[in-house]
Amino acid sequence: MEHLKEDYIACSKAMDGIRRRGRALLSLSTALGFSLVLFSSGLEAQNVTSSPKMGATVKRRMFVDPSSTTVSHNKVRLIVGPLTHQGNFYVGSYQLKVFPYLFKSETGTLNLDAPYETGRTFAEGTEVKFTGKATNNKGAKAKVISGKATPSDKDKGSLIFSLETDNGRMTFKTSYHFAE
Repeated sequence: MEHLKEDYIACSKAMDGIRRRGRALLSLSTALGFSLVLFSSGLEAQNVTSSPKMGATVKRRMFVDPSSTTVSHNKVRLIVGPLTHQGNFYVGSYQLKVFPYLFKSETGTLNLDAPYETGRTFAEGTEVKFTGKATNNKGAKAKVISGKATPSDKDKGSLIFSLETDNGRMTFKTSYHFAE
């Protein structure tokens, strides 16, 4: 019986040590997590303040509101991620969700032509026609995009996207706005 009591005490001490190490690791992980958040926030602030001065139309991101259309009795919903100006393009992600045939849905990258002159004209409030392409993440053939953006003021307006697909043309009417 004495032997069992000694084993119980040894096991209890070992479990206490494991619990203390677990709490210490949890505290260390929490502190490390907060440090990473603070450090990365500092880096973001540093990058923003150290970036070269660019025109307002280049720094701002374009946000496109979700929209939908109907093709062959199916509802197709277009969701566009924030578009950023990179070189001569506005680049971002997109999702096409097809109801009820979800297996036909896709995601990919959207590249809209936006040379400097077009961006300047657009920033002045003039309607702009554009082209581009949507590249599916599954490696399918890129879809040709054409469209028209009509500003209502310097920060927002209406947008029409048309995509050529194997099943015909899909046209989405939506709106957009700029933000930093």
